[in-house]
Amino acid sequence: MSNHRWILAVSAAVLFPALILHSTCIAVMGPGTWGSGVEEALPAFQEPDASVKRYLQEFQSGSETDDRADEPAATRSVPGIHGRITWTQMQGDRAIYLTEEKPGGPVRQRMYVQEAGKLSEARIPSDHVVVRPKWAGNRIIYERWIPWAVPAAQKLRRYVASWIDPSLRPEAALYGDVDGLDDWRFLMPGHSLAVAPDGRQAALLRSGALLAGYFSVHTWQVGDEQAPVVVSLREHDGKSTRSFSLEWSNDSAALRIVGRTGGFERRASQQGDPAGIPVDLLYLVAERKLYNLISKG
Repeated sequence: MSNHRWILAVSAAVLFPALILHSTCIAVMGPGTWGSGVEEALPAFQEPDASVKRYLQEFQSGSETDDRADEPAATRSVPGIHGRITWTQMQGDRAIYLTEEKPGGPVRQRMYVQEAGKLSEARIPSDHVVVRPKWAGNRIIYERWIPWAVPAAQKLRRYVASWIDPSLRPEAALYGDVDGLDDWRFLMPGHSLAVAPDGRQAALLRSGALLAGYFSVHTWQVGDEQAPVVVSLREHDGKSTRSFSLEWSNDSAALRIVGRTGGFERRASQQGDPAGIPVDLLYLVAERKLYNLISKG
């Protein structure tokens, strides 16, 4: 009888905590938001003034910079480029091309950079899946999705190691070039990068693993280690698709968030129109002030 109690005691002291740790690892690092940097930031709207109305006129005139304009997928061939082009960003006399090829095995990505007529291939780390590389001033920033679909033992090791190395967390993260096109460094969690026209700042989104329908919007001075939060939005249908866009003013001083949302609180139940709530917000970066552009009258 004592032997049975001893076995139960060992199980309770060792196996049960390990099981709890592993379950927590899956729960918070899978569909959860641990480590993603997502924040719940409720809006505190300011009263619009003359400068806000000026920006509203600019956006309504259609002259704004829309992040969706940076997402063409070119299908034409380019001399010196191998594989099928899946992404292109053109900016003046420079361009970034992302390609895929499958020479009888796993899909291989290549990234090419063209500046002043010279084409170079950037080295992509073998374990990276590169998404939407963009110019941010003279730097190139790309998004990387870090999946959680790994064996249980590896998942647990990654969970423990990720407390020290945030690049191991299963989330969308931003990487930037450090020393030419052969050295890429983890910058911070984030995705859907929208670079301002001046190239010195950008807007980005953060969300939980699996992009679980709740986003926090951040502004980022390119090169800084922090990205202050602006506001948080829920998807109106509870899915991972994004129903709003990020747009910069021509002078890079104002960020517009326009589209539809299910609300600003993370856990609030959806209310009202099943198609979502219209949202049109303006954020002045230097002043850190948020305005609601939808007339209440």
